[in-house]
Amino acid sequence: MSSSELHVLVLAGGESTRIRTGRPKALLDLCGRPLLEWVLSAAEEVASGSRILLLGPTHQESIETWLDGSPCENWKVAIQPEANGTGDAVRCALEHLPETGRLLILCGDTPSLQPETLAFLAEQENGAMLSSIVEDPSGYGRLARDKEGNLIGIVEEADCDEETLAVQEINAGVYVLDLSALRKAIANLDTDNAQGEFYLTDAALSVLSETDGAVVTIEGEDEILGVNTLVDHARAARILREWILGEHMLSGVQVDDPASTFIEHGVEIAPGARILPFTVIRKGCKVGADCSIGPFAHLRGATQMADKSELGNFVEAKNAQMGEGAKAKHLTYLGDTTVGSRANIGCGTITANYDGTAKHRTEIGSRAFIGSGTVLVAPVKVGDGATTGAGAVVLSNRDVPDGEVVIGIPAKSLGKSTKA
Repeated sequence: MSSSELHVLVLAGGESTRIRTGRPKALLDLCGRPLLEWVLSAAEEVASGSRILLLGPTHQESIETWLDGSPCENWKVAIQPEANGTGDAVRCALEHLPETGRLLILCGDTPSLQPETLAFLAEQENGAMLSSIVEDPSGYGRLARDKEGNLIGIVEEADCDEETLAVQEINAGVYVLDLSALRKAIANLDTDNAQGEFYLTDAALSVLSETDGAVVTIEGEDEILGVNTLVDHARAARILREWILGEHMLSGVQVDDPASTFIEHGVEIAPGARILPFTVIRKGCKVGADCSIGPFAHLRGATQMADKSELGNFVEAKNAQMGEGAKAKHLTYLGDTTVGSRANIGCGTITANYDGTAKHRTEIGSRAFIGSGTVLVAPVKVGDGATTGAGAVVLSNRDVPDGEVVIGIPAKSLGKSTKA
């Protein structure tokens, strides 16, 4: 069985009622990418065959719209017309899958699942399911075992008796099952249970019993945490954020206070950079070697920092490019801005990039000195080695030539700088 092709089915047919936002939880932003993308990306790393995403009708349109053009656009969608349980969801997806092979099944609201765990599960010769030992098993199905430790039941919480409720080994809802055996088991399901639904757990137990499949058990809930409420969403964000920060630190990035630092998925930071407390770096940003960021800094919009550049306290950079050795140390907004190498941006500088209709770009040359409180009204260019006096307002299209000194409101030239 282990040598056959591995197909993947992700179940995401829920109505997101407990999220209470009116929007699908699958598309909630989670550390820089939609929650569902975490799951699909992890599954793609082990899939060798079909990739099926099972949706319900409630959020079908919005999720399909996101899927088109996303990094996961190669997933095929199956629909469960009515919410009749996880077993029925699989039944709806089977028509999109081949008759034979192996099928990895997982839930679309478990964003912390790691590809390494899924790969290990797929390596089990006769199929497998994932379980976890947790302190508080409330809300999860339980695994029932005999005295020898053999799996004899996968019991949904609604069907648990008092003894089974005390079991701390929970069902993580992740399976690798033989497809032909699964088809037979799904066909034999009934709704004789507390919820009157078709349970995937019943079919999974049947298949694993037939193939002598394994139970792979991990400790703790972090990796298999399901997001059902916004409280769960915040917990998942904390888990993923800690993992992201850990990867950066192990790669040579100094993070002074991980508890107050937020770095999203898809951020590149070179070794030697230092991130000070209360810093937020959004997806798509790139930070060079020996840069310093923060405290209380915010980078977004694919901002890029060349080596040895600095963005200090209470600085926001949006779609900005900082040249090598350039500095903006205090209370500054750099929106749609290019800053040349070794330029110095004084405290309180604002690049006024939005005119009420469109965004415009500001260019600041190398070795330029921007005095404190300067407002640069885009589109505008400040040349190499140029200087603006404190409080200057440089109006749009009033470019400052190389080496020029300007002061006042509106800014007027004092001639060439003696430093030029």
